[in-house]
Amino acid sequence: MFTDTAEGRETSVTRCLGALRKLILSGALLPGEKVHQSELAEQLNVSRIPLREALSTLAAEGVLDYKPNTGYRVSRFSSDDLSEIYLMRRLLETEILSTVDLSEVDVDELAQLNEELRRTDPAEDQDRYQKLNLQFHFRLFEYSPLRLIRDEVTRLWYMSSFYRSLYLHEVESSLHVVSDHERIIQAVRTRDIKELVRASDEHRQGTENLVVRRLGRSRLR
Repeated sequence: MFTDTAEGRETSVTRCLGALRKLILSGALLPGEKVHQSELAEQLNVSRIPLREALSTLAAEGVLDYKPNTGYRVSRFSSDDLSEIYLMRRLLETEILSTVDLSEVDVDELAQLNEELRRTDPAEDQDRYQKLNLQFHFRLFEYSPLRLIRDEVTRLWYMSSFYRSLYLHEVESSLHVVSDHERIIQAVRTRDIKELVRASDEHRQGTENLVVRRLGRSRLR
């Protein structure tokens, strides 16, 4: 069982967060579904203390909804909600990228992450694919001094992570992601901020369009 000692609690909460996100991304916990803490504690082999902290974190991120005397439910987004999330991402990520000194960016590291992404089949290992995709973008964001804005963008990414997972298994979609990343890498390599912002905008918009279409087909509204 995950430990509840002061020394191990942070690790326990982190492991709980990872396990809960996996349940949501895999569809084991569906949008609108009530979260039963006692069942989850038994399923994850964890005590209630780190589980409650993990649930509270996910609620703060917007992944879960919480109501007193009712408990937690997995957030249910509409295509309109997602459009607002992507609008906020566009505004904030543009500010982040605009403050990056492209001469400081390790382009080879970005290229290596994208190559690992290319070699990862999202249908076989979606967890790894999602993680590499997030690392690619946030490694670039880390070159910006806007720490608080980066934190907010992290929250927005997690809010929409379940819905992005709906299309990642499609071969055409994964190839599209890798190709868009190559364009972003080239903009960094040539130190062209305007092209970097433009490439990132079009990449984000393409993802939003795919997610909204898949959301409509899946009737997860």
